[in-house]
Amino acid sequence: MDKNLALAEKFHDVEMFKTCEQCGRCSSACPITGVKNFNIRRILRHVELDLIDEIADSPFPWSCTACGRCEGVCPNGIAILDIIRPLRSISPEKFTPDGPPCMKACPAGIDVPGYLRFISQGKPEEAYKLILEKVPFPGILGRVCTHPCENECRRKEVNESISICALKRYAGDKSSALPDRILKVEKDTGHKVAVIGAGPAGLTAAFYLRKRGHHVTIFEARSKPGGMMRYGIPFYRLPEDILDREINQILSLGIELKTEKRLGKDFDLKQLKKEGYEAIFMAIGLQLSRHMELEGSPLNDVFWGVDFLIDVNQGKNIPLKEKVAVIGGGNGAVDAARVAKRLGAKEVWLVYRRSRSEMPALKSEVDEAEREGVKFHFLAAPVRALTSNGRITGMRCIRMELGEPDESGRRSPIPVKGSEFEINADHLIIAIGQSTDKKSIMEELEYSSSGTLSVDPVTLKTNIEGVFAGGDIAKGPGTVIEAIEAGRRAASSIDNFLGGGGMIEETLAERPDAFPYSGKREEGFADLKRVETPTLPLPERFNGFLEVEHCFNDEQAIKEAKRCLQCDLELRLAKEAPVRKNGRP
Repeated sequence: MDKNLALAEKFHDVEMFKTCEQCGRCSSACPITGVKNFNIRRILRHVELDLIDEIADSPFPWSCTACGRCEGVCPNGIAILDIIRPLRSISPEKFTPDGPPCMKACPAGIDVPGYLRFISQGKPEEAYKLILEKVPFPGILGRVCTHPCENECRRKEVNESISICALKRYAGDKSSALPDRILKVEKDTGHKVAVIGAGPAGLTAAFYLRKRGHHVTIFEARSKPGGMMRYGIPFYRLPEDILDREINQILSLGIELKTEKRLGKDFDLKQLKKEGYEAIFMAIGLQLSRHMELEGSPLNDVFWGVDFLIDVNQGKNIPLKEKVAVIGGGNGAVDAARVAKRLGAKEVWLVYRRSRSEMPALKSEVDEAEREGVKFHFLAAPVRALTSNGRITGMRCIRMELGEPDESGRRSPIPVKGSEFEINADHLIIAIGQSTDKKSIMEELEYSSSGTLSVDPVTLKTNIEGVFAGGDIAKGPGTVIEAIEAGRRAASSIDNFLGGGGMIEETLAERPDAFPYSGKREEGFADLKRVETPTLPLPERFNGFLEVEHCFNDEQAIKEAKRCLQCDLELRLAKEAPVRKNGRP
């Protein structure tokens, strides 16, 4: 079919779309004008001149965010989105998105637009169910997820991305008692699975394997489950009661937990197989600090980042003096700096060898650290520790400049000759990464060149039959959501290995058959600002480890969720839904 005819059949009033005066108001109002040469006025001009083939065979129809700001300023009331959507329906497949960007960015594939829609409708329990289909920790993730979904959210092309992570937390906190009523375990299979490590990867795998009917036992080296979620994340970010609540909901499915059982000391893989475990999932995290040599550094007054955070979370007494310098740029370094402030340090410096924008730490965490009084030396690296009578008195640093990109894609820091300076400090906290204790792992297992366990990237199988590995031990340092994805992948592979087919998916939330979305935007929709997450007042933050970020109330959550562009429905609307008639709805 001719594309002009195909487009005309989609319109109720084709001639209305040719009344454009080329005044340019739409282009001025459009938040993405100029981005990749996008210009709404150019599209209107092509329609007016019947050059539909040319504009349809371009990325422009799908560049539009459908925010509706252009329609709000058009003096002739042209329903501009009713031009964009039909153009999308005849756009070549190579320009058509294969899914909402937020959902594609989520390692676990959570239906982000779906649960935002439920929240916008005042249905937090349905939102929670939808999240629970993909992850067993909605409340935990709503506090500590690095939210890659927000980085890809198209709403930020209009103004700011949706507070997706905060809304996940809202759904989790509003529906905390729900899992006890909706989670079901399938018929007993008789198969036994051992999971080594009760961190996010291990708990996730255990959750889905138990729901499939398998007998699951988790072996955990420490006294409590949670892994680095419990021992490496400060309680002001992730309160222990939230952690306990969601972990207990997982264990309540009938999962056996054996604590203080360390691989290589209390048991080994051969012993587990002798005890009848047909499959083993190794989900050992990286709970040791990565060390570095710092000239002149004594043992006194120097802490290692991961060890420091673990000791604090375990309640150990760590008497800090007034001045602390932290080395590193990740979330662990920022956590250590903020914890030091809560332990009484008056002055805390964080030294990072690259720029602020290149810090691996979450921007929000860096901003909050700055609000709490942490000071930063960017583009600086430690040279040596300064001491007197065997105690730390400070640290000598050198300024850095950025050179060519390294293997990570970031520009390499290069020392600037003659730029050394000193920082006064009573303690140093070196937080430059994590590692694992290879002594506890069987020598028969194969390792990659990077020091992680070698696994099949799809199935997570190791070189030993029936042994799988995932999370940090197989991929290197990662995030909670990445560990959850590894746990899901392992559960599917192990279930398949045991003859179950690997189908761990389950529908928990309602799926309305109706398609009521018309593409209508409320007046002022494009200008709706991001709702700020409530936080604990600054003076109250240093009286312990009270949670800093608070939950949205109902009004705030609904208001924020309604900012969603509903990219998933825009994809459907371009092909399924009727176009509005005679201008604005």
